[in-house]
Parts: sequence; C-alpha cells; structure tokens
Amino acid sequence: MPRPAGVAGVVAALSVTSDLVRGHPPGEAMRACLVATELSRRAGESASAQAEVYYTTLLRFAGCAATSHEAAAHFGGDDVAVRARGDLTDTARPAEALRFLAGLGSGVERLRVLARVPMVPGLVADAARADCEVGASLTTVLGLPPAVTTSVLCAFERYDGKGAPQGRAGEDLPAPARFAAVGYAAVMFEAVGGFDLAVDTLTRWSGRALDPAITGACLAAPGELLALSDPEDLWSAVVAAEPGTGRQFRDDGHLDDVLAGFGDAADLKAPFFQGHARGVARLARAAAGSFEGVDPATMYRAGLLHDLGRVAVPTGVWERPGPLRHEERDLVRLHPLHSGRILARSPVLEPLSAIVSRHHERLDGSGYPMGVRALDLDAPSRLLAAADVWQTLGEHRPHRPAHAQADAARIISAMPLDRDAVRAVLDAAEAPRPSFPRLPVDLTDRELEVLRLLASGLTKKQIAERLFISPSTVHTHTVHIYEKCEVSTRAGLAMFAMRHGLAAAPR
Repeated sequence: MPRPAGVAGVVAALSVTSDLVRGHPPGEAMRACLVATELSRRAGESASAQAEVYYTTLLRFAGCAATSHEAAAHFGGDDVAVRARGDLTDTARPAEALRFLAGLGSGVERLRVLARVPMVPGLVADAARADCEVGASLTTVLGLPPAVTTSVLCAFERYDGKGAPQGRAGEDLPAPARFAAVGYAAVMFEAVGGFDLAVDTLTRWSGRALDPAITGACLAAPGELLALSDPEDLWSAVVAAEPGTGRQFRDDGHLDDVLAGFGDAADLKAPFFQGHARGVARLARAAAGSFEGVDPATMYRAGLLHDLGRVAVPTGVWERPGPLRHEERDLVRLHPLHSGRILARSPVLEPLSAIVSRHHERLDGSGYPMGVRALDLDAPSRLLAAADVWQTLGEHRPHRPAHAQADAARIISAMPLDRDAVRAVLDAAEAPRPSFPRLPVDLTDRELEVLRLLASGLTKKQIAERLFISPSTVHTHTVHIYEKCEVSTRAGLAMFAMRHGLAAAPR
C-alpha cells in the first residue's frame, strides 16, 4: 500500500460521498471549501482558524446518510431528492416549506407526506441532530480540533436562530460553521442557476440563514470567489489550499480507522446495511492470506470503502421488498462506479478504485456496472466480489431473510465467481472467531441486546415484542444505553455499535 498521505487529500476525496447522498454534483463540498477558506483568509483569521473553516466545510454534511431510512419513510421514498430540494429551500419561511413538501412523492404518497406537515419541525430537528452527531464522530476519529467538531454539530443551524437542532443564532454559532454556510450557499446556487441566482440567493439569505458580514464579503467579489472554486483540477486545488503546514495521519492504523468511519457512515443508508463494510473488510483481509496475488491491507481498505457509492441510490430503492423497476435497477448498477470515482481522486485511495468498481462483476460477464468478463478481472477484484457476496448472503434484506451458512455456501458455490476466491472466503468464514473484545462501556447483556436492536432501526415497541419485555422497560434500557455510550440518536448508536463490533450477533 502507498504510504498514508495528508489528511486533506483523503478527506477531500471522501467528501464526494456527502455530495452524492444529498443529490448534489460531485465536488460541491470541495468547491464550498475553497470559497469558505478564502473568505476566512480575507477576514484576517489565523492559519489555525482558517484550517478549522477548511475541515468544517469539507465535513459539514459527512453524516447525512444517518437518517436516510427515516427521510425515505416519511417523505415518499426518495431521500436523495428530499435532501436535494430541501437544501434549496428556505424552510424557515412557511410558504416555501409547504411548496417543498407538496412536491414530494406522488399520488397517495404525496397525500401521506402532506398529512405529516405538523410533524415536520420535530422530524427536521431529529434528523439534524442525528446527521450532525455522525459527522462529528468522524471529526473525532480524524483527530481534528474541537472547534471543527462543534461546528459540524451546527451544520443545520441558521444565523437567525431558526435552524436545528438547537436553534443557536448569531455570534453564538461557531465562526467555522458560519463561513461554511456561506461557501455552500454560493457554490450550490451557482451550480443550480448560475451566477445571478447565486448572488440573488446570497442577498436574500443574508441575515437569515447566513451571517450578514461574511455574506457581504462574498457579495463584494462573487465572480472572483466562484471562479476560484472552479479550477481545472479541483482535488489538487483543495489539497493545495489547506491552511498551515498540513495535517498528517499518525500511521496506517489511523488511516484505517478513518476509512472504517466513512464506511460505517455509508452503511447507515439503510438499517440492514449496518456492519456490512467492516464485515466484508475483515473477511477479504482474512481470505487474502490464502489467495495469491493480493495484499491483505489493500483488501481490508477496499472492503471498508466498496459501497460508498450506494448513498447515491434512494433508500426507497434499497428497501423495496419486491422486484425493482427498470430505472431502479439502473441506479443500483451504478453504485460501484460511484465508489470507484470517489476513490480515484486521491493517490492514496486510487489503488482501490478499480477493485471496488468491479465488486459486482462476474466471470461470465453477467455482473455490473460494466459487464466485464474473467480476462478483465484481476485477483483483488475477484476476491472482493466473493467476500461481498458471502457477507451479503448472511445479512437480511427486505426481500428475504438472512441465509443459513450451509445454504449460503451452496448459493455462492453456484455463482459465476472465481472458485479459488470462493474457497478462500469460505475457509476464512469458517475459521474460529476471535473472542469478543472487552465492551467499551459497562453494558449488561440485556442492554447489549437492546442496543443491537435499536441500532438496526427497530422501534421500542418492536423491541419489546422481540424480547418479551414491556415498552417501559425498553425505554429505561434505552436511556441507560444512550448515557453509557455518550450518544443521543439512533444513528450515533449505530456508529458506536459498528465501531466496536457490536452491530450484529456473530454469524
């Protein structure tokens, strides 16, 4: 594996995940970063303060897959479209908010969405809290300054205090969050409607969603700033723009922890995905020891990141219990390509790009997205494909329960996968499991059961029925679990569970 590069290059590449989950053009976070960082420089901020703006902007929406399941359930199934339209709406203005909601879903589903109008403020606050908590957890894994963590927690706050989840306002909002908000508004509306719409929106939102002083500085030179945000090589420009001497990963282990965090965040796209990336990564690394031509460390990282691209697919598609429509199949078939393109931007991640792009390809050309055949599939791609299939077979999906191990072995052996790769994966899967590490917090056995079910998306009522206990008992356990794990949302708890290997019972 290449030696770890600086933090900026990896975070810049992975920031595209947050663009895709929100239905925005790839590279928006990087463009916003260039504008916000330059605004902080022109404001006379110190190098360290500029660096806080830089990383806050790149990571502002890094946790936005956290509530994809809830957004799809409440607003018509297409969480990607909900976020894309919502970002362009001044939701603090009732007329705009109502027009936004009226445009979601179709037919009967649209009526269901409108029936939820009274619930929307609470749903928005809950979503903001969860998305921000997950994003903040990534800043912690990265080892960024506390000011970045605090600012990411304010990603959905507004200057006028009408944001969520806390309703912080004015100078009470951290400066990095205020710079980031202006940077995003500028590039987002310029991409949607050109220079004039960007200027018009900045003018209208000044003093409302946006800090008027920072917005004024942006409006003083909008053409110059927007041109700065559109270089020929966006990734290189963002890396070069990092203020200060540049942050470095402590070692390869630190980089792996960060990649695992981003993989976990993508796995929040739907409850049944939780733990998938880590499961594939561990299996691919273990199988690499008996499969010629692959590096265990490379396979581990490829496993962690192979499904980043699925955040671009509406959660309603992933959660459909029946056959997919033609256009839905097309969306699903693109997700490995999205993963590969995200990784291709960074030299330290680029060696993984071709591997993850092909994890759904098959030897006979029946796979996707390219339909390549055996001659075009190298050893790492073949091994990752087998590891992904095995892990998936053991996980439940909306259209089927999890397969028992014997049944899964029969299915995978009949698929057009590399036989040696399948053997290596089966050998690794049947190896004795290591003993579970000591729990990171003092959880009782019952609390651990409840934690896993909460993280998987079950309601308290469903957990009570599953465990044959009362809903009030589940509530008591939930309060204790959240306190012990130091989280406040289901998404935060799911990240905690995946990070510590608690997301699901052993296979």
